[in-house]
Amino acid sequence: MSDSTYSSQTQSQPTGKHNDLITKYLSDMVAVEGHIYQAIDKQVKETQDEPDVNPKLIQIRDGLERHTNILRSRLEALGGQATSPVKEAGASILGVAAGVIDKVRSEEIAKNFRDNYTALSLSNISYVMLITTCLACNDNETAGIAQRCLKENAQFTMELGKLTPYAVVRDLKDEANLNPGAVKEAQKRYAEIWQDNSSKSGTSNAH
Repeated sequence: MSDSTYSSQTQSQPTGKHNDLITKYLSDMVAVEGHIYQAIDKQVKETQDEPDVNPKLIQIRDGLERHTNILRSRLEALGGQATSPVKEAGASILGVAAGVIDKVRSEEIAKNFRDNYTALSLSNISYVMLITTCLACNDNETAGIAQRCLKENAQFTMELGKLTPYAVVRDLKDEANLNPGAVKEAQKRYAEIWQDNSSKSGTSNAH
């Protein structure tokens, strides 16, 4: 998927305080996605001889790289800089994202997936905040870019959740005799939870 997929034809340009608010959030988002990219890229290199997990990690890494590039381009178009200091809240977010890099474990794929899931969830809610800020400041262009990045990250998060049971059993198989049906059953229960919550959310929104 090319960067152009994330951009639209109309280039809305916020000004003044609106522009300041949006560029602050954009700067944070570039840094968050960049930090998570570094962690996933390290895992890609650690799992080059593991075809059961490496392709998914490559897909996520490449998506994060696309996001970082398009967000940075939009930030620069608004006159901001990705290297500018982030606000205090943003700094704490970066601390969490950076922590994922430090905890990469070459022998524990399941725990890496857990940390990836956590980092992507942080990114997802950060995108929600960015989208809301952009809409509040009447910047539909940046909101659209963020929404498309969020959609892809949400898909990555769901896929990691589905793949994690396999990784857990894979990591534990040499330590004990395990139920061979555990992976499929755990995946089934994970999917059911999301489906149930999605149905409930749809019902509540209808009222």
